[in-house]
Amino acid sequence: MLGIGNRLVQAQQASAPTHHAEDESVKAGREAEQQLVELLRKHGVPNGYVYQGLRVPDGFRTRKYEIDVVVLSEYGIYAIEVKNWSGRVAVSHDGKSWVHGKKDINKEKDVTLHYDQVHDNVLIGIQQKAQLLRNHLLRNESCLAEKYFHPRVVFMNSNVQLCDKLKSTKEVIGQEHLLKFLESFEKGLAWSVANSMIPSFITGQLSYSAIESARQGLCTIGTWDVLQLNGGRQLIGDFKSCPHISPNRDDTARLDFKHQRNAAVSSVWAVLGYSPQVTVNMYKRNSTSWLVGSTLGSVNVPYNTDVTFRVAGEQVDSKIPVNDIHNITLSV
Repeated sequence: MLGIGNRLVQAQQASAPTHHAEDESVKAGREAEQQLVELLRKHGVPNGYVYQGLRVPDGFRTRKYEIDVVVLSEYGIYAIEVKNWSGRVAVSHDGKSWVHGKKDINKEKDVTLHYDQVHDNVLIGIQQKAQLLRNHLLRNESCLAEKYFHPRVVFMNSNVQLCDKLKSTKEVIGQEHLLKFLESFEKGLAWSVANSMIPSFITGQLSYSAIESARQGLCTIGTWDVLQLNGGRQLIGDFKSCPHISPNRDDTARLDFKHQRNAAVSSVWAVLGYSPQVTVNMYKRNSTSWLVGSTLGSVNVPYNTDVTFRVAGEQVDSKIPVNDIHNITLSV
């Protein structure tokens, strides 16, 4: 058993966790994706037909590729890459890259630095992901023709300036074409009547059975786990493990971490012989709320226990103290 001095040090540490602030550019990108989803719903796309962060496996199922937003409609499946870039964006001479003109402003020194950031061709990237998505659905017996898959790159920032080549590319949606793109998902009364009377092979649109088959196939694709840190930063990736906790993903949607942040109370418990702990509440998947009755149970773990989490894009696992975690949302 630790001495009282060590327990008091632990109590102070547990009540003052590390503050993890979110990177503003990452936050803005995430908000841009959410804004597009909300606009799609506003223009008539049902909640169950918009998907975020789907991770599509490659042909050998050794790696997964993320698609920001996927929309299922009678016109087909839209695989959308969302960009919140500002500044000028142009295509390189060889067409393999996109060149993003950026600037950094140092207000203290009154200096503005202009530079170019080169990215792989974003349109080619989302076209390849759309093909992987089609292949996945084919493996799940949703056999849609290639013409029903529509890759798109959508720019959500009004301060972006696209080059003429990108402006004239139908798969690239700038601010001037965003409203038209959204309105294409709207359905009027005349459309509803006609669609119910005219067979799909005549209209060229997906039948109800084809849409349902595609929906079931899309529901088999997982997303990222999301880990919320103290201070607001979010990590996306894969929850691997945590000592004393073995949640069943089929049943568990979320892990909430309850902390004792009152230094005085923590010190009293330390004097009484207790070391700091964190209570982890596990919530049911598909529950109607996070209220009483939706929990699967709770577990107390030492405050210095580490969660093993593989952050998206990293090659090694991260060890994250439970004392710094607010919650973890588990994907299916």
